[in-house]
Amino acid sequence: MKPNRIPFVLTVVAALVSVAFMPAVVVAASPNIEALQAKPQGTERLSALLGRQGWLPGLHAAEYRLSSLLVLAPSSADAIEQQMARDRAIQNLRLANRNNTALQRVLQRVGAMPVNGRLKLESTDANYLQARPEFDPVLNSTYTVVLPQATNTVTVLSDLGTCVVPHQSTASAQAYIEACIGKQSAWKSWLGVEMPMDWAWVANPNGTVEQLAVNGWNEQAQGGPAPGSWLWAPSRKVEGEQKQHEAIAGFLATQGEFVQAVQAPQAHSVVAIEQKTLLPEFDEAEPKPLETSEPWYLSSSDWGVVGLLQTPTARMRQAGSYSATFSRTSPYSRYSFMLQPFDWMEAGFRYNNLTNRRFGVSTTNLDQSFKDKNFDVKFRLMQESALLPELSVGFRDVAGTGLFSGEYVVGSKRVGAVDFSLGIGWGSLGAGGGITNPFKALGDSFETRPNASFGLGGTVDTNTFFKGPAALFGGAQVQLPWEDWVLKLEVEGNDYQSEPFGNNLEQSTNVNVGLLHRVNDYMDFTVGYERGTEVMVALSFHEKLDTFGTPKLSDPPSPKVNEAPPTGPVSWPAVLEELKQQTGWVATQVQGDEGELKLIIDEADAGYWQYTIDRATAVLHKHAPAEYAWFNYEYRAKGQKISQHIVDRNLWVRQRTTLLPNAWRDMPATKQRERVKYPYQTLHLNPQSPWKTSVSAGYRQILGGPDGFILYQLSALGNVSYELTESTVASGRVRAALLDNFDKFTYTAPSNLPRVRTFQREYATTSDFTIPNLQLTHYGKLGSDVFYTTYGGLLEDMFAGVGGEVLYRPMNSTVALGVDINSVKQRDFEQDFGLRDYQVNTGHATLYWDTGFEDILVKTSVGQYLAGDKGATVDLSRVFDNGVKMGAFFTRTNVSAAEFGEGSFDKGVYVTLPFDAFFTQSVAGTANLVFNPLTRDGGAKLSRSVELYDFTNARDPRLLTYQNPAAQ
Repeated sequence: MKPNRIPFVLTVVAALVSVAFMPAVVVAASPNIEALQAKPQGTERLSALLGRQGWLPGLHAAEYRLSSLLVLAPSSADAIEQQMARDRAIQNLRLANRNNTALQRVLQRVGAMPVNGRLKLESTDANYLQARPEFDPVLNSTYTVVLPQATNTVTVLSDLGTCVVPHQSTASAQAYIEACIGKQSAWKSWLGVEMPMDWAWVANPNGTVEQLAVNGWNEQAQGGPAPGSWLWAPSRKVEGEQKQHEAIAGFLATQGEFVQAVQAPQAHSVVAIEQKTLLPEFDEAEPKPLETSEPWYLSSSDWGVVGLLQTPTARMRQAGSYSATFSRTSPYSRYSFMLQPFDWMEAGFRYNNLTNRRFGVSTTNLDQSFKDKNFDVKFRLMQESALLPELSVGFRDVAGTGLFSGEYVVGSKRVGAVDFSLGIGWGSLGAGGGITNPFKALGDSFETRPNASFGLGGTVDTNTFFKGPAALFGGAQVQLPWEDWVLKLEVEGNDYQSEPFGNNLEQSTNVNVGLLHRVNDYMDFTVGYERGTEVMVALSFHEKLDTFGTPKLSDPPSPKVNEAPPTGPVSWPAVLEELKQQTGWVATQVQGDEGELKLIIDEADAGYWQYTIDRATAVLHKHAPAEYAWFNYEYRAKGQKISQHIVDRNLWVRQRTTLLPNAWRDMPATKQRERVKYPYQTLHLNPQSPWKTSVSAGYRQILGGPDGFILYQLSALGNVSYELTESTVASGRVRAALLDNFDKFTYTAPSNLPRVRTFQREYATTSDFTIPNLQLTHYGKLGSDVFYTTYGGLLEDMFAGVGGEVLYRPMNSTVALGVDINSVKQRDFEQDFGLRDYQVNTGHATLYWDTGFEDILVKTSVGQYLAGDKGATVDLSRVFDNGVKMGAFFTRTNVSAAEFGEGSFDKGVYVTLPFDAFFTQSVAGTANLVFNPLTRDGGAKLSRSVELYDFTNARDPRLLTYQNPAAQ
């Protein structure tokens, strides 16, 4: 077919635009190439058009690139959104860079490019699109589909130069930028700042955008740009926010491999159009191919924090990470567990095992080595830039016994494959001295470090911070040419002549060296030589908990979503059975009214609620008549309405059967809100048995005690409940010990308070068959937002009694307030029905606040504790998008540190993991891993089996945002 050419007028306009923006360089004309374009036949799917045109993988002409296919909709909502985002970014960058004339010219060129409304496609494979209709757009007569002829260039846009560079498969983004703007001086290259820009954005021809680190100090492993890509590479002097650069790159991605004026072809025909660029044609530059850089690697020190060997660095892992490190350097064995709740904070706890010192208090394990427990925390003060280092301040053993306490300020700067660190340490990190304490300028008190109080520990002794001798430390981490090997070199500031308990050690040199091997993506093994006398070995495990998930391979396939609703009668028993198979939910009633179908879900729970709601909606859409445009899931528990989710059926179906414009694609089809419409017509009743029984496994442990590093017990748990009425329940649990080493458990810690928790040995070892819980509970509501419960019986392992709680929690509110009051008596050690003499009233007022800042939840309780002491507990936690929670808590009461005993006050850290993230089948519930260094009597709370904040979890405004990253 003879191609239609662009009209002469458009050609002249394009030529004038090119001349207007042409820089003062010699240009060379290049021949134009042709692309194919087609119009849809009426309203049809993209997959149908691709099949009709023969634009299929392996079948289309080789000179055309199917992956770069463009679906253009210049009059669509997406086009308006693209233009607004581009114009807003251009305006902000122009205002912030008024004196950068080169940037102004580049922005002018970008502003002259056509707004074509290109759709973002998941795939251009017709077979894939047919199988996944949610990614297969419905085209209409205003759309144009363009199959571009493959180009073999990469276009660089920068305020330092704009050019078209021939593509080379071995070239990185740095190579294309260097070819366009030229090389920098040798000394800048040595410093790891090879180019005057640090970041670039590649707009791939398939419409995706990726941010790249392109300088020596920050580069990561990355593939080279694909042929036909754009590289947006603003220099370091360009002022602007990252989102503005992302918007520019996003707009470039809409242009595909070329910028062209689309000619309206004849209806239902395929024509060849001229691929013309609105950018001037530059002399082609030959890029110098560069090898892809190895990924920069963060690893743990001997102490578990990100660092070298004995010394920390300023580096931080990504938020949501954790690491567990086990290291041995005689005479110390260290077991460290570190969490990264924020990008700017690393914190965790550690056991130091002093193998040449004894606990000395156990009657069953006289050789048990001394275990020291401590907390660490590190804060990032400044992120690394091209010229400035990353800077952090940290505290070692900040809230333990203080045996190894120390503070440090450290900076880290990367130069290509080498990461240098230099810091100054105090306490255990600066015991070797060698420099004058810089804080001495603030007063003579900083010259001498006060002796730490090792007796009780647990307090944050700010009186010692940054005081006493100071020493420099530092070193380098070198990424070796072999990807899985890292060399570590350091000079430490400790001379080992001030070790705890007079445990001073020989040190022939303060230079340490180590070699790290990356065993796999989550495990490192390190061997080193330290102090000039000792071999060190370490094994470190690390994982990104916030992205952790498991594909749901064992879930039944979700029903196929058809555009048309079903016809014919509905068998509600069959529907509810399928609903239970798909979600685990039990619907006790089906109701209908004025286009709305409501399901009453009893005791609803889910690992990930949106995932479960989508599966439930797929079942209802498969069976429910077309008259129902809304699906209402109302959640009830113990006769109380907790919450409800409303699903817009039509929008939900459209989002799963066609590729919608962004505005519709991102609109939530499921909303959590109060919706009261009476009367509903009852369509089906599904009554349930009042009896519920289950069997599960139990596990408990005690870490770091004098009787053994770990004492454990495995048990079988039998659970039963009976609903006397819809809102009154009798429930109980029995425990049978199966396997344990509690025969070693002989040590009972001393206490100056009523023994409400320090009798844990007696409760754990007296009987192998116990009744941890047996109680009668009544639930109710005082209005739509106020819940209450009253209860009585054997409330927990150690206490029986009566109590109640009231909670005010509005729907979707970020704030809740609860009050609980209890009168309890201590149980016998056998944990049957006997009681001891000790009795106490306990209760708290608790404020729950989802701050919205860094996903932080604050929980503050004020009241009286089991030992009769009065005070407050503060719990701070962060919940990530996959439901993983990292938190810490502490309690301060009117009991002094001396009266409280070892540890000074109650505290701990914890991680909560959704079970759903670990199994191939969807499952509700969470695993709570708590590290509480000591069990003491002060600040002890009653462990209630029902807390109304958890009971009303379905009211959480973030409930639908939690997603299993691997569920799809």
